This record gives sequence, C-alpha cells and structure tokens, in this order.
Amino acid sequence: MFLGLVKNEFIKIFAKKKTYIILLLFVALSVVIAVIAEQSEASYLRSIDPSYKIENIEREIGYQTDYLESVKNNTDMTEADKKRELENNAIYLSQLEADLAREKAFLESNKSYDWAVDANAQIASLKEQLSASNDPEFTVSMNQQIQKLQFQLDNNIPINEENLNTGFNYLKLSISVIFAGFLAFGLILFSGDIMSGEYNPGTLKFLLIQPVTRIKVLISKYLVTVASSLGLILGFQALFAVGVGIVKGFGSINLPIFVGQRFEAILRNGEMNFTQISGTGSFIGQGEYLLRGLFLEALFIATMVAFITMVSVITKSTVISFTVLIATLLGSNILYTLSTTYRKLSAYVFLHQTSIDGILSGNIIMETRNLNFTYSLSIIVLLISCLTFLGIAMTVFKKRDILI
Repeated sequence: MFLGLVKNEFIKIFAKKKTYIILLLFVALSVVIAVIAEQSEASYLRSIDPSYKIENIEREIGYQTDYLESVKNNTDMTEADKKRELENNAIYLSQLEADLAREKAFLESNKSYDWAVDANAQIASLKEQLSASNDPEFTVSMNQQIQKLQFQLDNNIPINEENLNTGFNYLKLSISVIFAGFLAFGLILFSGDIMSGEYNPGTLKFLLIQPVTRIKVLISKYLVTVASSLGLILGFQALFAVGVGIVKGFGSINLPIFVGQRFEAILRNGEMNFTQISGTGSFIGQGEYLLRGLFLEALFIATMVAFITMVSVITKSTVISFTVLIATLLGSNILYTLSTTYRKLSAYVFLHQTSIDGILSGNIIMETRNLNFTYSLSIIVLLISCLTFLGIAMTVFKKRDILI
C-alpha cells in the first residue's frame, strides 16, 4: 500500500504545471551560469595574453604621459608639489617602460602562453617574497600557493585550469551559485504546499479512506518530494556539467583545492582578530571536493523539505505556509546581514549551511567569527534539524487523524 502512495505522489507532482515552470526556470539559470563561466574564461584568457598585457601597459603609459603634461600646466599646484608629483610620475613611467620591454621580449620568445613557464616564475617570485617576509600569516598563504603550484607542475595540471569553463569547474560553480542563492527559495516554490495543498481542495479525506496511517501519508509525500527535488536539481546540474565537458573538456578531477583550514582568535590592540593556524588545512582533488559539496547540497534539500513539510502541516493553509516560509527565509538573511551576534549563531541554523566554498575551505569562520563552523558541524546541524522537523510534522499530523 505504501508503494501505491509513493507512486500516486509522483504522478501528482509531475501532473502539476508548476513543476515544469520551476524546471524551466532552473534550466534557464543553469544556462546563465554556463554563459557567465564562458565569459569569465574569455576574460581570463585575454588577461594572460602577452599582446593584451602590452596593450594595457601602452595605454597606461599614454594616461601617465597626459597626466604628466597636466601637472606641468597646473597653476593651482605649488612648485614643490609639482616637483614631487613629477618625480613620482617619472618613477612610475620608468617601471611601465621596463614592464613593456619585458612583455615584448616575452612575446617575441614565447609566441603562445606556456603555463609551466608561468608556474615556475610564480614559484620563484613567491619564494623570493617569503625570504623577505616576517609576517606569519603571509608566510602561511605563500606556502599554500607554492604547494599548489608545485603539485600542478608535478601532476601536469595547467595552473590556468581553475579559470577555464570545464565540466568539473562548471559543476563546482553551479553548486556554489544555486546552493547559496536560489536553492531554498526554489524548494519553497516547488513544495510549499506539500501538505497544505491537500487541505484546501479537501483531497486529503479521499486519500485517507485507504487503509493507511497519517504517518505513511506524510512520509510518502516527504520522500517523493525529496527524491523529485534531488533528481531534478542534481540531475540537471550533472547533465549540464556533462554537456559543458563534452564541448569544452572536463578538466582534471585531481585539480587541488585547499580545504579545512582552521583559525584562532587573538586579541590585538583591544580588538579580536582571527588568524589561520599554521599547518591546518590540506589540498584535496576536485573530485572529492565536488562529492562533499553534492552531499551537503543533498542533505540541505532533505532538511529544507522537512522544514517545509512541518510548516505546511502546522499552518494547513497554502497562503499562510508560503508566507511563513518566505518570511523566515528573508528574515534570517536580513538578520545575518545586520546582526553580528546572529551571524555568529548562524553556524547552528540550517538555513545558513549553504556556502559551499566557505564551509569546505574554512573561510566561513572569518565571515561569521565562529571558530566551530566546520563541514562536520554543518552535517550535524542539517541532520538534527531534518529529524527534528520531521518529528514535529509527524506528531502534529498524527494527532489530527487516526487510522481509517
């Protein structure tokens, strides 16, 4: 009988026009993300093109030359100010001329961009900066960059790959953008009437003439909504990633991404500062990063649907349900923006477990100033929230009816 309920719920979901409208909006959003990624790649490739660098330097030299003339002819400046400004301008111009000569020489000897040459040059520059630095935070950051560049050199992974619109990079961007900006609201539109929609037309009483309990009815609706959401959202994310991969290439699944860095709070000059703890964090491959991100996204979907189910059961009204859900979502985001106290507590609120990059990298700690905000904590918060919302929904729903 339970399988019959599940089948019936699937039929009802995909019989609604709303399902296909939301799906089309999601597809449109995925296309927009792909276009943005393509434009970002084009901008990056142009920025590393020696010819483009030469054009920019020549343009800047022209601006500075014009500025030099304007200073000479400026009657409002004192002679001392003019002299100082002209001297500074002359130094800057000489630097630009040197840069221009270097780029022209590089273009002459390297007709195309060689990422390995660039990587070795960056490593040499970083090591030079390290030798002249006494800043612990700077040292940690530079060492991380050196490790990453060396790993890519050793494993033949182009250093510009993370800036290209590959299949894996598209999936990473899609998860980040959709999860952080649209997932919660989209789920509200998709399933905000998961139970209240049954009360309004009076269809629930016809459903309950079957020999099933309210709990089975509720669970069937919840599971079908979660399965449909996972299938549509994660399925189309994967489909678009494959499409981009076929056209642009998938990229390296071993592209190193730094995760798990921890911070400590240090009082300096009467102000609390957060600094990275040396030795914390590690590099993982892009494949593992995507799996962690997708798992967190799937768990958030299950939790959000559980919350929607609870609100829908309690309110018994589609209008009130949507109002409460949207007000909760908007209100929590407003509080997060305005209140530093709430932002610190947001680590324990399921609605704020949506910053994939921040949670996985550990940078969310710097944003919220909560040292306990980690990937593991996010999983625990989502699991406890999901079970709590389902428990409340089942308790309330069961008390409103008995076995028929």
